[in-house]
Amino acid sequence: MATELELKLMVHPTCFDQAVNYLNTLCSDSEQGERQPTLQLMNAYYDTPEGLLMSSGIALRIRSVNQKYIQTLKTRGVSRVGMHARGEWEWEVPNDVLDFALITDQMLPSQLKQEQWQSAVDIVYRTDFERQIWLINSPNAVIEAVCDKGDVVSPYGKDDICEIEFELKQGLEKDLYETALLMAYQVPVQVCTVSKAQRGVRLKNPVIELPENLPVSATQFEQSVYWYEIWLTYWEAMIHRQDDDLFEKVDQALQSLKRLLSTELAEEIQTLLTMVEQPPNDNTPKYQELAMQTQMGVCMLKVGHWLNSQH
Repeated sequence: MATELELKLMVHPTCFDQAVNYLNTLCSDSEQGERQPTLQLMNAYYDTPEGLLMSSGIALRIRSVNQKYIQTLKTRGVSRVGMHARGEWEWEVPNDVLDFALITDQMLPSQLKQEQWQSAVDIVYRTDFERQIWLINSPNAVIEAVCDKGDVVSPYGKDDICEIEFELKQGLEKDLYETALLMAYQVPVQVCTVSKAQRGVRLKNPVIELPENLPVSATQFEQSVYWYEIWLTYWEAMIHRQDDDLFEKVDQALQSLKRLLSTELAEEIQTLLTMVEQPPNDNTPKYQELAMQTQMGVCMLKVGHWLNSQH
């Protein structure tokens, strides 16, 4: 098993090429990085009709790439304050048919260790996209950057994929944030905690998945993490739903978070609050106006970096 540690960033489609150009320029010097071949990835995700795998924190797929088939099982893993940290197993298989013999009880939660669910599994949605890839050499790490663009499709609808991922291949976690932050100063991106699998699931069940409520005994750090994740969740939901009414939730999260952070970070949050609370210009929706500016993403990454450093 490998443990995947990655930062996912959402980017407006009109800024996608700007992100690609930034990474191309960064890796034009072979000492700093190298561009890898572009891939066309076709992915079928499997679940039971009632969504047993996803509700159990499991994503199961078969990916077709370069005339090969790869079966992958991912766990939900643990929350890392805006990062994805999860278990992942991959096997090359001969065709696009699941091989359940590869999946052992040790990979599964207790409710899936009985095999009856396997007979009910079928394709529930697809994610098909183009992946552009770079390997970046930072001072203390090797980081894979990918730009993905395509679609999530199910019988219940369709969603766009337009995102960037930075995955730590080796080295120090702090370099993951620092590398993403360098891009965020140049390209308007925002931290996103919604996986491609979750995008597929919500086509059928369009709910906003919020973090668990805070216990009464929560520490200041736990409160900071909670409000940070609320901020990320409602920001992504607002962009996905194109719903300016969710600004009230974003504003509440920022107000609550500001009171819990250092003076320097609180000042950055206040700058965002000033932007959020301004009336929109012309007929441009407010969420779109802010998504096209760099300040939101830079602040998200700075706060996330600081919170992760407190572990």
